[in-house]
Amino acid sequence: MLVLALSWAVAHSGTPPLLDQVGHRVEAGTARRIVALAPDVAELAFALGLGPAVVAVGPAVDYPENAASLPHLAALDVESVLVWRPDLVLATTAGSDPRLVERLRALGLRTLTVDVTSCARLVEACTLVATATAAGDAGEELASSLRGRCAEASRRGATLPRRGALYVVWWDPLIVAAPGTFHDDLLRHANLSNLAPTNAGRYPRVSPELLLSSAVEVVVSPDEPDARALFARVVATAAGARLSRGAARVIWLPADPASRPGPRLPEAYVALVAERERAP
Repeated sequence: MLVLALSWAVAHSGTPPLLDQVGHRVEAGTARRIVALAPDVAELAFALGLGPAVVAVGPAVDYPENAASLPHLAALDVESVLVWRPDLVLATTAGSDPRLVERLRALGLRTLTVDVTSCARLVEACTLVATATAAGDAGEELASSLRGRCAEASRRGATLPRRGALYVVWWDPLIVAAPGTFHDDLLRHANLSNLAPTNAGRYPRVSPELLLSSAVEVVVSPDEPDARALFARVVATAAGARLSRGAARVIWLPADPASRPGPRLPEAYVALVAERERAP
């Protein structure tokens, strides 16, 4: 496998390298056998018209339908990737195990990692993957569409009153999105001020007592059965008192667009702004 990867590199040695969104060099060129390790990069590949080249996807990939029907990799299994002889592996900081990614890179596989922390970074990822795969104008066309949808959400959000907010990714234990994440960018586009701690990583575990702060006026969360069940548990506790009596508004967003920083992410931006417009 290493010999194949090195042969590919030699054949494309005249093409200037790119840097992916975590700073690793990636050779530009065509891609005929793509493995997408996570849902967001699988969706991105299909949105760029690269679906016919995708040969296998990560275990959590379930959208679009054509991606869901592809062979799924075993979790954290290098061999399950190698067997597909990929000429490009798409990874993400939002769902790919870094140990697996580093192992694949060490084996000489051309690996591109996206790190989408905002709509602007998603737009950048579109053109990056398109350039790395010689996808023509598809990258800029998709980037332009996503950029426009996020800009419209921002324009509408700017007219809304500023509120203090949290984005809850998990209710028990309480895990929130900190500044520097795409969820923080989502809040900012809806004119919400993120009250999560700034020095504890991207998704820190925090005390449920944070929910008792009068500064928290809005809580945003992905709408999925597990989240609803855990939310019900939290509001039954003392820490959930403000939520249970409606002192802080809870906004539930469509789970996949709000949790996967791929091409459907702007749907979450638009949905959040629309909910805020309904009850500012």
